[in-house]
Amino acid sequence: MVVPKKNGKIRVCVDYRKLNAATVTDAFSLPFTYGILNAVAGHEIYSFLDGFNGYNQVLMHRDDQEKIAFVTKWGVFVAVVMMFGLKTAPATFQRVIQEIFHEYIPTFMQDFLDDFAVYSRKTDHFDHLRLCLERCQQGRLSLNPA
Repeated sequence: MVVPKKNGKIRVCVDYRKLNAATVTDAFSLPFTYGILNAVAGHEIYSFLDGFNGYNQVLMHRDDQEKIAFVTKWGVFVAVVMMFGLKTAPATFQRVIQEIFHEYIPTFMQDFLDDFAVYSRKTDHFDHLRLCLERCQQGRLSLNPA
């Protein structure tokens, strides 16, 4: 189903229930919010970053693209990025984020999917933010401009 969004763009809603039923569960676990909050608490300064359209920044392997093809009244389309609604999307995205930022977690950064907390002493904070933003750029990860 193709649905117009308020900003004039379109949203494609695909029912992946049958594909998800046939998909092996990815056992990669998401972090516990309690652990993230405990790690961040008590530091002098925090910055919170929001990843923009997180799942849609992960490219699908070419061999898997046909598995998430969808049909509209305009034809058949194949997504080249991971679609929202796929059973393994959260675990896959979390794995990608932890690979991108592995040097910084848990030293001065915590993550939960596409939300990031950078925390440190005031004297180190801008350096830590710079490192995280540079790593976003290297990993081709967009942050929400809002």
